Amino acid sequence: MAGDTTQSIVAWSLVVLIAVGGGSHALYGAGLNTNVALTPPQDGTILRAQWRYSRLFGDPTPLDREVLLSVQPITLVHGFTADFAVLATVPIIHREIKFGSGAKKTDTGIGDIPLLAKYRFFQEDELGKTTRWAAIGGLEVPSFDNKFSSESFDPIIGIVWTHQERDWWVDADLLYKFNTAGGGAGDDELRGDVAYSHLLLGGESDATGPWGLYAIGEVNAKYITDGSIQVFGSPGIQYITPNFILEAGVQLPILQDLASPRLETDFTVVLSLRIQF
Repeated sequence: MAGDTTQSIVAWSLVVLIAVGGGSHALYGAGLNTNVALTPPQDGTILRAQWRYSRLFGDPTPLDREVLLSVQPITLVHGFTADFAVLATVPIIHREIKFGSGAKKTDTGIGDIPLLAKYRFFQEDELGKTTRWAAIGGLEVPSFDNKFSSESFDPIIGIVWTHQERDWWVDADLLYKFNTAGGGAGDDELRGDVAYSHLLLGGESDATGPWGLYAIGEVNAKYITDGSIQVFGSPGIQYITPNFILEAGVQLPILQDLASPRLETDFTVVLSLRIQF
C-alpha cells in the first residue's frame, strides 16, 4: 500500500511539472519513435542523442545484400513560446553492406536533416490529467552527402496528440513527407505512430527530485507510395526525471511488404538520452 502511495505521489508530481510547462523546466516523456504534443517551456532547450542499430536483410535482387546500419540522430528542440517550438535533427550514419559474393562496403556520413516547427494549438488541463494537440510542419533539407542524401528538399506536415494521466499516457502522430526527388527516390512517405507509457516504479531523491521508471509499448507504421508497408512493435523502458530521461527499446517487425529493391528490417535497437537546459 505504501509503495502504491509513493508511486502515485511521484506520478502526480511529474504530471504537475508537465502541465505547468514554462515555469517548471521539466522534461516530458514520449515514445522512442513517436512524437509528442508537448513543447519545452519558453526559452527552454532539449538535447536528445540517440543510437539506433539495425540489421536489414531479404534482398530481392541478385546482389543478396545484408546491411548493418548504425544511426546516431542528434536532435535539438527549442521553445520560443510555451506553445511554439522548433527542432532540428542531424543523423550521423555508419553503414556496412555485405554482398552475397563475399564483398563488403562501408560508408560513414550525414543523412538529410529535418528542420521542423511544432505549434500546440489545443490544451486542456484537469486535475491529474492533460490533453494536448500540436501541428508539425517543415522541411527535410538535403545534406548533399551522396552516400546518404536524397539531394531533394522534402516538405513534411503532420499532427500529434498526447493524453496524460497520473501514471500513464498515450502519444499518437501522423506525418506525411512529400519527396521531391526524381526517379525511384521520389516516393512519398506516410508515417503513423502510437505509444503507451505506464509507471512501473517511482521515488524521489535529493539528486534528481521525483523520478519514474516507465514501460513503453509502441506501434510504428510507414507506408511508401511505391506500395511498401512496414509495421513494427516497439517495447521499451524509460527512466524519467524533471531534467533528463534515459531510454532503451527495440523495434521488431509485425508486417513488411516491400517493393524491390528495398530490404526488410530484422530488428532495431534504440538507446537514448534527453537533457533539458
